[in-house]
Amino acid sequence: MESTTYQADALPASPLLRLPFEIRLMIYEYLLLPSTTPTTGNGTSVANLIPDFHTYLSDDTNNDACTLSVRTMDPWLGSQGPKTWRRRSTYHIRTGPFLTTTTPTTYRVLLSPYTSHLRYTVPSLLSLNQQIHAEASKILYSTYTFAFHTSIEAAVPFLSDLTPRSRASIRHISITKKALPYSKEFDRAEWASLCEYLATPSSPSDDDSSETVPPISLRTLNLNVISGKPDHGWDAITPITPSDFDTMLRMKNEWLGGNGDFGGVDLEWVEQVMAIKGLQEVNVKAMVERCASPVSEKQAFWIAFSKSVDEGGFGEWVRGRMIR
Repeated sequence: MESTTYQADALPASPLLRLPFEIRLMIYEYLLLPSTTPTTGNGTSVANLIPDFHTYLSDDTNNDACTLSVRTMDPWLGSQGPKTWRRRSTYHIRTGPFLTTTTPTTYRVLLSPYTSHLRYTVPSLLSLNQQIHAEASKILYSTYTFAFHTSIEAAVPFLSDLTPRSRASIRHISITKKALPYSKEFDRAEWASLCEYLATPSSPSDDDSSETVPPISLRTLNLNVISGKPDHGWDAITPITPSDFDTMLRMKNEWLGGNGDFGGVDLEWVEQVMAIKGLQEVNVKAMVERCASPVSEKQAFWIAFSKSVDEGGFGEWVRGRMIR
């Protein structure tokens, strides 16, 4: 823990640090944990009401007291935003009617009626000094689930902007895989980049080159998967079983050398997720949307895969490989 500046009487300079550590924890929790009752005051920014850019409607936004939703900001809104937004890492996203151009933007954190007080308590508390930041940030970042939904491109910039100790305190993350038939190459690249970042075992500390601080030490991963259900339903569809997934993955790795899709089956993104170690809980949820009847191998696989996600077979397979 960082050293504290001492006065002549050998007591910490900050009155807060003169309190017993247990009392300080109670204060941190009071200021940083979700409110027990939602507020309807002006603590929630109007900017949080603006629709997200190129994302699905998320059911994890503002309805879970312990969730903080991180979203990519509309690039045209960013230039009009406050100066605090401009200090965050920027990245380029696809824009235009055919997503053929790129525009720089950044992320924003959505505050719910249960977390609107964080707009004031986080900057006023964590900026007091290094020791208070180290103690309070652990409470903040280990408590909340950081939900990126389909804003996968925002995850690495958000995590990279945190201090090493804050980043290492994060325990819960929620991400959403876009519908498989409609994933573009840039979607796959962003997904691979995030999984590689989360799977990286360690990185040097910013404040002590001799100390190694893990960039993140996850305990819970919430994996939402956009799933397709035709108008005629799934009754005639045979879901894919965990043993089927094992067979498909083995055939891909043995027959195709681990590269490419096997008969329209895209499992590379799952292998990238499975590289994340140390998890104690993996929750897989289907976010079902209407889709057209299958006219290709890829579409047919997605529909069968979607039924497996919804009925739990895919989640059972993923947990069996990720949690030992």
